[in-house]
Amino acid sequence: MNDNLNIQTLTLTELRDLSAHAFTRHTLTPEDFDHIFRQCDALWLHSGDPKAPHAELTSGKCSNGFVDVLRVLRYTNLCSILAEQLLDQLIGAMHQTVSMADKQIPYFEWVVGSDHAGATLSFALAQLVGAQHDFTEKGPDKTQVWKRFDIEQQEPILQVEELVTTTGTLQAVRDGLRRGHAHPLRFFPAVLTLVHRSKVYEFEGSPIIYLRHYDIETWAPDTCPLCAQGSKRLRPKQNWAELTGKL
Repeated sequence: MNDNLNIQTLTLTELRDLSAHAFTRHTLTPEDFDHIFRQCDALWLHSGDPKAPHAELTSGKCSNGFVDVLRVLRYTNLCSILAEQLLDQLIGAMHQTVSMADKQIPYFEWVVGSDHAGATLSFALAQLVGAQHDFTEKGPDKTQVWKRFDIEQQEPILQVEELVTTTGTLQAVRDGLRRGHAHPLRFFPAVLTLVHRSKVYEFEGSPIIYLRHYDIETWAPDTCPLCAQGSKRLRPKQNWAELTGKL
């Protein structure tokens, strides 16, 4: 890739033409990341204008931001690029805490994500390092179930999610892995996510390593400051053009 290429000038068509291999020595800036997500109609952040609409989430709560990571990950080249960027972020974090050779990849035998978007990203990352891969499936009452394979006790597991908001999915996946095995499991001392919008930065004593953090707030409608200012509530996926001002 041309080192002078400005990611923030590229259209979605041009982004889809990018080669994942060409990004080996290129680090995305937060602004690059935002541009990619906006081109994929995957990111909206409220401008602060009280006349502008805001998001109504599936839960019924209000929000000043919305991120739909799967809308980016469906493009396989972008999924691969982001997976490699996330792996580089992990390597950089490990370099700060242990002595490692340049670009040496920390050892994990398994990479595990959750159904559905988390599994897309975790597979791409596992493919980069030749690790084994599978994902948990949704069970009753927001549980995650591990069904197919037996992970040996000595095989480190790296957990990967596309988005962390409350760490609830991280916990559900880990609980599902533990329920699916009669022996203790060994988890890699970090978890990875593309988008971090949580106020929690550790999970079971290990750091949550991410590419992009957003301070996105949610409120009940009766306490929403945007509603109080007269801002219109919109369901993002059904009203994307109006929400983002493209109408």
